[in-house]
Amino acid sequence: MKETKNALAINSILIVISVTLLVTIIHEFGHYIVAQYFGFHPSLHHNYVNFNETIGTDTQNTIVAAAGPIISLIQGIIALIIAIKIIKPSLFKLFMQWFGMQGLLTFMGYFLIAPFATEGDTGKIFAYFHIPTVVAIIIAIVMFIWINILFRKFAKQFIYYKNETIFNKTTNAKQLFLLPIYSSIIFVTLLNLPVVTWVSLLPTIFMPFTYFSVLGGYKKLNLNEAPLKITKVSISLIIVCILSIIVFRALV
Repeated sequence: MKETKNALAINSILIVISVTLLVTIIHEFGHYIVAQYFGFHPSLHHNYVNFNETIGTDTQNTIVAAAGPIISLIQGIIALIIAIKIIKPSLFKLFMQWFGMQGLLTFMGYFLIAPFATEGDTGKIFAYFHIPTVVAIIIAIVMFIWINILFRKFAKQFIYYKNETIFNKTTNAKQLFLLPIYSSIIFVTLLNLPVVTWVSLLPTIFMPFTYFSVLGGYKKLNLNEAPLKITKVSISLIIVCILSIIVFRALV
């Protein structure tokens, strides 16, 4: 594939869309495995798991609700460890960085929407433990502050990439963050349709805005150069993105 000055943006868009879909599939699969273990005969869909909650106890239903966020947390930590351990800059390293951040965001983001989406995963957990709305809001605020501080630290993992020979931090920031974030919000939201409940769209639409904290951290870094110039669109990323979309939509 020929060189293009927008290759960094295109690759980043492919990565963010792919990891968003993959993390969602893994998240729902976590619900599905536990529900299957309890004998609920669940059906796996692209953004929810359907099963008859009336046949289970409150404790079992809460464990099923918690399984998705927990597996997202584990997946996110593993992916981030891999990304950080990879010394040489590459699109695979960039992929794993986004894959890890999306896993953490999927876990922590549910705390942000818990006060407003009581039927969501964390909302069900809070209801089980009788956590008052005021406390849920305080937890959401604390989590929001913590996630922004944490994600700002991840900005250093994006210093390795540039789109042209002459380094331009503003252009790189646009291609590394702005275009991928907005593209994923729009595209993944459309892929999620139709939804059983509006709550399913909350994480897809609002959680990615957390990535602007990474962008903010990146802009504050004193950067004059980057070792890896991305000039070509990765065929592998195109394939991964297409397969992610196919699997995601097949679960509708």
